[in-house]
Amino acid sequence: MITIHRAKVEDVYEIKKLLFNTWTATYSNIYSPEAIELITSRWHSVVLLTKQIKNPSLFFSVAKDGNKIVGMCNATLTQGGKVINIQRLHIIPEYQRRGIGSKLIEEVIKTFPKALKIELEVEKQNERALTFYQKQGFQRIGKKTFEIASVHMTCVVMEKLV
Repeated sequence: MITIHRAKVEDVYEIKKLLFNTWTATYSNIYSPEAIELITSRWHSVVLLTKQIKNPSLFFSVAKDGNKIVGMCNATLTQGGKVINIQRLHIIPEYQRRGIGSKLIEEVIKTFPKALKIELEVEKQNERALTFYQKQGFQRIGKKTFEIASVHMTCVVMEKLV
C-alpha cells in the first residue's frame, strides 16, 4: 500500500537517488549523461534537499511502498499565498500509472487550502508528464527556459485552478 509522508532528513539520500534515477529514465533521450549529471548534482544536492526538507514553509513529501520511497513532491506558496508552485513531482518508472502522482497533488492542495491555483514547469519534450498534468486539469500557459551551466532546458508552464 502506498502512503504519503512528510520527508525526513534521513530520507535525503534515497530521495537524491530517486531523483537521479527518474531524471535518467525520463531525459536520457533528450540530454547527454553529462548534462543529466550536471543538472541533478546542482538541483538535487544533499545540502539543497536537506535545506528544503527542513523548511517548514515548504511542502516536501514522499510516497512510500512499505519502507521504500517510490515518489516525491515538493511545493511552496508564491504570490502572497495565492499560488502553489510545484517544484518537483517524481515517481520511479515502475510505480508510474498507479495514481501516486495524483495522490501527491491532492496532498499539496490539502496542505495549502487557501491557494487559488497551482503552477509548475515541465520539460517541453517530456510528453508523459505533459499528458499526466493535462489529465489532472492543468492548462499550458507559457514557456520558460532554464540555464544550468551550458545546458538550456525549455519548459512548458502549466497551471490549474483549485
